[in-house]
Amino acid sequence: MRTFRTGIFAAMVLTLTGLAACKKSGNSPSSKTSQLSFQLQADNATSNLAASNTGGNLSTNSTFQSIPGLTFTSAIANISRFKLEAKRNGVEIEVTSKNLSNVDLFSIDPAVTSVTLDTGVYREIEIKVELKHTTDTSALPLKLKGTFTNSGGTTIPIEFDLNSDAVIKAEAENIDVNSTINFVALVHLHLNKLEAGIVATDLANATQTNGVIIISPTSNTSIYNKVLANLAGCGESEFKEHHKDGSDDGEGHH
Repeated sequence: MRTFRTGIFAAMVLTLTGLAACKKSGNSPSSKTSQLSFQLQADNATSNLAASNTGGNLSTNSTFQSIPGLTFTSAIANISRFKLEAKRNGVEIEVTSKNLSNVDLFSIDPAVTSVTLDTGVYREIEIKVELKHTTDTSALPLKLKGTFTNSGGTTIPIEFDLNSDAVIKAEAENIDVNSTINFVALVHLHLNKLEAGIVATDLANATQTNGVIIISPTSNTSIYNKVLANLAGCGESEFKEHHKDGSDDGEGHH
């Protein structure tokens, strides 16, 4: 009988141990990291951003409100990198992404680059979009094209060629990164904010090159420097959540 009871006890211990192991495995998270994707998208804050928040399509151009007749119809960027700076558990962290080339900023779904984030609550978030001077003029950090219609009704092609080091900054509220949700950090580039300190008369009197108003480091430099100075404050961030099971709550956090 002693041997029989010992055998039963051993079998019960093995069974309970197996059940405990199964329960622990079932409750443990499948991953301690999450994916964060970065995007940059150009828009006119007075119209396009509102459409984005309500699920509507972005328009394919950006019309300035304070400079009558100025409209951009093309925006292409070559981004050196995205950088996220934040605090997690009271410790400052910095995460950077790879570069993105030939990004259509007017696309409804612009190109993305992704990084891995450890789970936790991230506070005091700042996202930076870094643009770098290049000797390759076919791949400028930022190129905007459009038209300007002057007070006489003449429509003139206009082009803004950024070729300087520049950083677009955007801040965000706290986000809780866990193993079930991936995030998209969308930085809105509000083109209408580039106009600060510039009026229609400036464009009307600008030098033209072969019939085009080119604003660059070597052409219409006074306007270029104003746009360059305005660039850092033109960004606004929006975090979108995507559940790893494929569902999407459709909400964003600014």
